[in-house]
Amino acid sequence: MKKLNIRQFGIGTLMKYAPLISSDSKYVFTIGDGCIYVWIVKTGECLRLINNNSNSSDQQTIIGMTINPNNRLQLCVGEQNGNINVWDYEDGILIHTIKLEMELIHLHSIANNGLYVFLKNLNKNVYSLNRIESVRHNCTPINIFDKLPCQPTSISYNQKGEYCVFVNVDGTIIYLLNLLNNQLKPYPITKQNLSFHEKIISSQIHPTEECIALGTQSGRIALWYNYLNSTTKEPTISYLHWHSLPVLCLAFSFDGSYLLSGGHECVLVKWLYRKSEPTFLPRLGAPIIHVNASNDQTFYACTHSDNTLHLIGSNLSIQQTIGGINHMFLPQQASLPAGIHVFSRQQALVMNSGKPGYLQFLSIDNGKLLYNLDIVGENYVSPNEMTEQCLFTDIKRLAIDPTDTWLVTFEECSSNANTDDHQNERKLRFWKFNLNNNQFELNTTITYPHGQETLNQMLFHPNKLELATTGNDGFLKVWTLVQENPITKRVSHWRCLSGYTHRSYSSSALCYYKLSSSSNINLCCSFEHLVTVWIDTINDLNEESRYEYSRCFAHFDRKNPVEYIQSDSDQILVCHKTLVNLWNCLNGQFIKSFSWHVHAIAKDPRSSFIALFDKSFLHFYSFSDGKCHSRKSSLFRRVASCAYIPNDKSSSFVPLQHSRLIFYIQQEGLKTFIDDDEDDNKSLIPINGKLDETDNEKTILSNLIRQSQNDFDENSINKSKSFDDLTKLNKRINNLNQQLLSTPAYLLPSIDNYCIDSLKRMLLPIDNQYEKNIHLNENVSMDNLSTMSVDSEEDS
Repeated sequence: MKKLNIRQFGIGTLMKYAPLISSDSKYVFTIGDGCIYVWIVKTGECLRLINNNSNSSDQQTIIGMTINPNNRLQLCVGEQNGNINVWDYEDGILIHTIKLEMELIHLHSIANNGLYVFLKNLNKNVYSLNRIESVRHNCTPINIFDKLPCQPTSISYNQKGEYCVFVNVDGTIIYLLNLLNNQLKPYPITKQNLSFHEKIISSQIHPTEECIALGTQSGRIALWYNYLNSTTKEPTISYLHWHSLPVLCLAFSFDGSYLLSGGHECVLVKWLYRKSEPTFLPRLGAPIIHVNASNDQTFYACTHSDNTLHLIGSNLSIQQTIGGINHMFLPQQASLPAGIHVFSRQQALVMNSGKPGYLQFLSIDNGKLLYNLDIVGENYVSPNEMTEQCLFTDIKRLAIDPTDTWLVTFEECSSNANTDDHQNERKLRFWKFNLNNNQFELNTTITYPHGQETLNQMLFHPNKLELATTGNDGFLKVWTLVQENPITKRVSHWRCLSGYTHRSYSSSALCYYKLSSSSNINLCCSFEHLVTVWIDTINDLNEESRYEYSRCFAHFDRKNPVEYIQSDSDQILVCHKTLVNLWNCLNGQFIKSFSWHVHAIAKDPRSSFIALFDKSFLHFYSFSDGKCHSRKSSLFRRVASCAYIPNDKSSSFVPLQHSRLIFYIQQEGLKTFIDDDEDDNKSLIPINGKLDETDNEKTILSNLIRQSQNDFDENSINKSKSFDDLTKLNKRINNLNQQLLSTPAYLLPSIDNYCIDSLKRMLLPIDNQYEKNIHLNENVSMDNLSTMSVDSEEDS
């Protein structure tokens, strides 16, 4: 059975952990799904991916990253299994790996003071703090605190590495660690030191002064002073109050002159330290969950719950916006209700954005976010209380016509608590693509297209400019474009000229199909558990369709409604809630049934295959021969939507030879498949065409050594060598030498380790006499290159 690997399509999640800014403020690092993104501050482009394991089974969860305290051009990446990988992030080279043999919780570096790591002993379920003085291959951590009282969260250090502050999981106790004399001092939240009982959400210690900033659940920021040498047991406390919702993140500037705070209000607040003077940057689109400041104090980096990274200048102006696929961040938002659609005119994928009322356009080539299209024209307003139902308008359905000229959206004001007309406002909008400015322009807005009931599905006619919609009002409606009339000064607009119903059932799924024995295109529409066929009596592409009822494909269980319909090769595939039926369109006979619970479906437009996600299974069914290829993964249970896109490289797996299948998982983004024997990195997120290509070996140097050794072994087999063979061999060796010389010096071993033969081969041949010398010395062993140390103890 052909094995398929699941890979991330496009930019993955950026918001799980706080962003990190390089010491020279040129790069910003974010933790993605099993990799680290290196972003260029000036351009906002991705330089490369690092720590990206090509083998998905060996991929470890990354829980933190920090700058190497001994070398500011290196990045330490912490994995949950206790491995710390040290990378040269500019060249994308893995230098060495530190193995701690314990679960890693958090890591932080302090310049010239070592690397501090929080570890968890899995056997004893005990947390500890350790320090690594020198980040080297065979370094041993020094234990500072052996048994911490709780799991640490919201951890921060001062600039000199003297103190560390963290909060317990419940947010009720603040712990102060004195790293100089290894003392731990707890501060339980009481009425005296916080006025009343409040949960601590975030904490940050001042880099240079004796001050701790605490973000509370009520929206207040508590500043603690004199907590070290206070004559009383309680510290001196002052408050900053602007937020009305919990303060999710806090950060001091590098010199401590400013305090940054953010939360659910989607506003970045900048406080002048000790003067409590706030300035604001509002309407950032989504709640701020992490914020960080650069060392040169020229910009700030903040991540949002919709998977967006903003680089904001010190004057509170947005400099760069880096976005992967925008995630849904409101609890009331459905997971991609409008599905995934292909807009070929811009080579883009169109789907719901994390921002309510927006559509996001992603590049088909690399999955990068192109732009967001505002459909409803409303700003997201945070609720007064976190328990309140947030009122917003979201896009429920989406359709693009075959000519990529018209975009149709159906929006609905979402609220479960109210049922009046305002709370359930519904609109059907028709957008026309303007070729002059490459933008969509609103053409027609229809309020309540299916009365007071919701719209279930809509689909464009494959050959006509005609839209069919279904709704809970029981009608199948056909919408056509009325052309512009200069005489009557009538502008072009869309309107409904015909409607059809069946037994007063609510209508849902739609499908157009064409029989092999006829040129007519018929319309299939489901009414609860029944599938009806409607024949177009006017077979003219320039005239409005007139449909007549033809036949019905009936299922016996009315409680098992139809959710999807697809057709091909004179067959109709009807997906009910708990099973799938296959019917013959020519004679209306039942063919077979499958016990599948389909929750996502996609038809390949370039072949006869259809993909169906059934619980933890993925079925590829072929209409042409009736064969089914199935795959199983626990990830398939969480698939919300799927679609086929053009395949840049044909797959050896038959169902994916013509198109590539992508699918969406909530809070993880888009995924796709690649062959098991395919070069992994060529199919992974090509951003700017720069990717970190790593092999199973540890460094580039070891790859060169292995490659050159293989060449030497192959050529040493031949006892007689011609001049052409030696010329090719020398060219190959010179090429390897060029790569070897281009490797950074600190990755190379001492020059004493180079053998005499390798040094000789770095010299270009002058004449044929040099070739003769090679013939004479062909029996000399050339294995010395393989003795070069990959992870040398003499790390420079």
